[in-house]
Amino acid sequence: EDLKENFELTKDMTIEYEGITFKDFFMVYVKQKEIQNELSTIKNLEYAAKKFAKLDSIKLEDIKSLHVQDCVNDMVKEGLTLSSIKTYLKNIKTLFNYAIDPHKLIAENPVRKLLIPEDKQDEKKKALTVSELNELLSKINNEKFYIATLIASKCGLRASEILGLTWDCVDFKNGLITVNKQWKEISRGQYGLGAVKKKNSNRDIPMPPHVIKELKKYKKTGITDLNNRVVIYSSADNFSRVASSHYERAGFNVTLHDLRHTYATMLVANGVDFKTVAKFLGHDVEMTLKVYSHVNDDMICKATNIVNQIFK
Repeated sequence: EDLKENFELTKDMTIEYEGITFKDFFMVYVKQKEIQNELSTIKNLEYAAKKFAKLDSIKLEDIKSLHVQDCVNDMVKEGLTLSSIKTYLKNIKTLFNYAIDPHKLIAENPVRKLLIPEDKQDEKKKALTVSELNELLSKINNEKFYIATLIASKCGLRASEILGLTWDCVDFKNGLITVNKQWKEISRGQYGLGAVKKKNSNRDIPMPPHVIKELKKYKKTGITDLNNRVVIYSSADNFSRVASSHYERAGFNVTLHDLRHTYATMLVANGVDFKTVAKFLGHDVEMTLKVYSHVNDDMICKATNIVNQIFK
């Protein structure tokens, strides 16, 4: 009986959406996604849809790979990175999959067999050396951005986690930072404390002695808000942009996220196992292995040289 009802419901929905345009179906798709997903996910979908605006007035059933390729070509001309283009395509591909199942509006996904030229620029994430990091820190005069830079580069927190860090989660006695929330857009235009990005993101991270010393000194300024936050700012995206401008003035073309990458790279390069690095980052081990495989290759080369020296 339930199967019959579900079949009838899907059949009715399919009839209702016959001849629907890409733009109108996107609105249907987003409304469904809003039930189960956070605002950040919805906004990512909306950003992606803007890159495929040429499809807006075309009936969903008439969209072919050539139409999608045309949008990809525009993104290439715009100078978007390969990773950005792939992210936008991934988001749109899920929309077409939703049109296939459960709605049966199209037979196959048009996001396939696309020509995406390789990036001319090296897309490897940037990581600073110890001396470069120390130089950068020495050139940041703004206390707030200095502390944020310190936390990102020596504890590996994301921008949203730095802004969501409250003083009760800074354990000076045991030298630990507890990450259990983040600062994010709760509803459109309204920011506040909320759940972390993923389950793995809940974690305890060791604070190096220098970070403890600087945080104790910073705490004496008494700068906080009603949430008792360590670093106060309106939104993580804006904070990251302003941080980059501070770094640029200091002579470094890096982002706050690059400093998190610096932290992880230094851990791996110094022999910390991938499982522990993943735990400190709030990643899963598979993702950490993938992102930092180049560091692992360097370690293998060093180990090979040592073996050759031992058994020569």
